[in-house]
Amino acid sequence: MDSTVLLKYDQRVPRYTSYPTAVQFTDQVGREQHAQWLAEVGREEPVSLYVHVPFCEVLCWYCGCNTQVGRHQNTFETYTDLVCREIDMAAAQLGAKPRAAAVHWGGGTPSSIGPARMGRIIDKLRAHFEFLPDAEIAVEIDPRVLSPEDIITLTRDMGVNRTSIGVQDFDAEVQKAVNRVQPYDLVAETVKNLRAGGIADLNLDLMYGLPFQRQDNFGASADLAVGLAPERMTLFGYAHVPWMFSHMKLIKDDDLPNAEARLALFDLALQRLNAAGYVHIGLDHFSKAGSEMAVAQQEGRLHRNFQGYTTDTAKTLLAFGASAISTLPSGFIQNKSAARDYMNAIKDGGLATARGVRLSNDDRLRSDIIERLMCNFHVDLEATCNQHGVPVRELADDLNKLQPLIADDLVAVDGWRVDVLPRGRMLVRMACAAFDQYHAPNPDKPAHARAI
Repeated sequence: MDSTVLLKYDQRVPRYTSYPTAVQFTDQVGREQHAQWLAEVGREEPVSLYVHVPFCEVLCWYCGCNTQVGRHQNTFETYTDLVCREIDMAAAQLGAKPRAAAVHWGGGTPSSIGPARMGRIIDKLRAHFEFLPDAEIAVEIDPRVLSPEDIITLTRDMGVNRTSIGVQDFDAEVQKAVNRVQPYDLVAETVKNLRAGGIADLNLDLMYGLPFQRQDNFGASADLAVGLAPERMTLFGYAHVPWMFSHMKLIKDDDLPNAEARLALFDLALQRLNAAGYVHIGLDHFSKAGSEMAVAQQEGRLHRNFQGYTTDTAKTLLAFGASAISTLPSGFIQNKSAARDYMNAIKDGGLATARGVRLSNDDRLRSDIIERLMCNFHVDLEATCNQHGVPVRELADDLNKLQPLIADDLVAVDGWRVDVLPRGRMLVRMACAAFDQYHAPNPDKPAHARAI
């Protein structure tokens, strides 16, 4: 893709981990609505669970997650108690004991509170939810704060069977520039210990667009990551949004690669991953050919939620902890983001609801369209509209918005079928934005990361 096309589409668009996106959440949805929507959760289908731990020992300057530096054991103990209390309150609204298909731990650094406290939380979840025999229990980990003994506790006692390690980059200069010094040997030793603990599904994160990244050093990092043979790889583009996260101001704009250099870094990593037998299954996710995720993508069974791409088919996601977002039958609900505000709300005896959005029938239709584009790189608009009982002609104006992408051979349209072509897959979010009725870019108040 030449620089002219590159710059044309280097716009700010959502990552579409949900639709409507969190930008549309409002405080008009509160505790009362939260409790009512929990009571609507059906008993027929399993649910997924998410626990957010908003603490890290050291703050990485590139991080866009809801986290803070935390080292006080009293804070960790109080937070654990209150998450358990929140689970009790939510379960009281649910009534019957639902089945759980998956548990995902995110943050922050979940293990920052210690495996023993994590064990207390998962025991509380098991008390209120019937874990399916093949339930996926996934944890995001930081090799710098996880001992071999911790790994044994996670895998043997908690049943963790999938892990993800944030590598980002192995180059020492890049690591220092983003305040995440994490040598290769440490990561390799952690991978070895995870494998010994029985982890057969491992993901590594790489990030392009960081300070001082070049073709040579990022290529070397990609080779090292591939050499660790993870089942999955995630290739994130660094989103520099210092107006949203003040710590990003510690990263100098002049040290960052420009849009064209970012694309070259992505292409370089893509070549390395393709050569190693990884399949591009979504926007920034790669999986080994023949793996569960790769097969699900080929068969149209891949899904996307707030944790990224998944084979989990649960339509309901119950989320606990500060800033956690639940997907409920009637809409999305988010907890208070600041750990202190979250804890105070639970202490007061109520849910920690901050905001949310009710789903309309049109939202559900567009959500399906966007998810198919994000997961399959194609969608049959007529078939999708038929499923929702909506005349497909109502999407004519949205389809017309794809014309620039079509003209640049990034998207192909045949009747009502939309295909994102291989050279346009990095820009799949631009195709999704054509069907997003809320997306209205405001250069004076940017709300999303750039497409590249």
